[in-house]
Formats: sequence, structure tokens, C-alpha cells
Amino acid sequence: MSIARAIARHLGYDIFRLKRQARIETHLAVLLPHLGVNVVVDAGANAGQYGRLLRKVGYTGRIISYEPLARVFTELEMAAKGDAAWLTRRYALGSQKGSATIRMSPDTSWSSLRRFSDFGKKRFTEQDRDAVEEQIEVVRLDADLPGLIADIAAPRIYLKMDTQGFDLEVFAGAKGVLGSIVGLQSEVAFQQIYDGVPGYRDALETFENAGFAVTGLFPVKRDRKSLRMIEMDCVMRRVDEA
Repeated sequence: MSIARAIARHLGYDIFRLKRQARIETHLAVLLPHLGVNVVVDAGANAGQYGRLLRKVGYTGRIISYEPLARVFTELEMAAKGDAAWLTRRYALGSQKGSATIRMSPDTSWSSLRRFSDFGKKRFTEQDRDAVEEQIEVVRLDADLPGLIADIAAPRIYLKMDTQGFDLEVFAGAKGVLGSIVGLQSEVAFQQIYDGVPGYRDALETFENAGFAVTGLFPVKRDRKSLRMIEMDCVMRRVDEA
């Protein structure tokens, strides 16, 4: 171990070579330019954490962030302020246009259009017990996106989905723009925190059947006692361009 890496670990950090792809950040730093991505759709943007991450790893293209919660959307707007290439939309994405009830958890990143499963209630009791309901608007991506990228002659879209159990609904609503999606990211479940969430096998099958292949899997939540994986970020690219 190098002296620099030893010092970094002592301070609570780690150092990795970019080519090792050890973190999703470094993976994206390589993948996005490799795929020629010029539009990132950020579904489930929360307060703009992912948009800031994209800028940190060197992505300079258009970001379109979707966040339906009123209070959190205000924070998202502040994060995107001054960045002309970062657009914000106060909607949830789904397979059908309409209104819906979302349960906003104390940690708003847990907010979902689905209810917690028995496992989720037991493992994340506070997030379920103290959740409050809010009415939101839902749109299909293939209905909302075209007007936002009409000025881009050849859009190459990366679809990031982090919607707490609603990713496959978001993907279904992207059918009309699927041909322009060259890569995607989805939070897949190894243990279901929310009711009705497809397991990782079903999610992967859906994406693979649509022409995508895995480029990386990155842990999101792990049970600290059993060490069992709960959720992972799955990053994929279109196969026919590989």
C-alpha cells in the first residue's frame, strides 16, 4: 500500500485508479464519454445530489432532473441554479400520466409511490412510521422529454432511475424514446423494501430484453448484521452499439 493511500485510509478515505472502476463515480466518468452521452435524465432527483455528482465527474452536457416533492424540489432548483444546462421538472415519471399519492419519509430519499413491505417496515421503521402523504403529478418520459431536447440533433440519452421501487414504471414510460437511450442506471432490489417491487432478476430481464447489458453493479444498501445485499445500482449500456 502506498503512503498516500495509507494516509487517506487513516483519514477515512480511499484512493483508486480511474481505470479500476471501483466506484460508480469513476465508472460514470469513463462510461458517459465513451457512450457519447449528451442528455442525462435524472429520475428521482431529490435535492440534486446526482446532478452535482455528474458535474464532479466531468459531465458537461444537459441534465434533466425530475423530482415531484414540493419542498425537495425547491432544494433541487437551488442546486441547479446558475447551470444553464441543468433543467428541473416538478413531476414524477411513470408509465401513465395522472396524479398520485406519494409517501414522503423523514429522509426524503426514501419517499415512494409504493408502501413499505413487511421487511421494509421492520428494517426501516422510522422511515415508514413517520411518512406523510403528498399529492403529486406523474408524466411519461416519452411525452415530456422530446420538447426539452428538440434543439439537440442527435440525442444520446443516459436514463438514471432512483425512484424507490418505481423504476420499471419509469422505464415503461420511456418506450417512445427508447431508441435514443444508450445507457441506463437502475436501483435493483435483492430484498424488497417496498411492496410490489420486482426482484433484481426480473428487473435485469426487462432491461436485457430491451437491448441493454450490464457494465457495473454498485452496492447501495447492505444489511450490516447478515451482510446480505439489499439494493444495488445497476449500470447498463445498449448492446447493439457495443
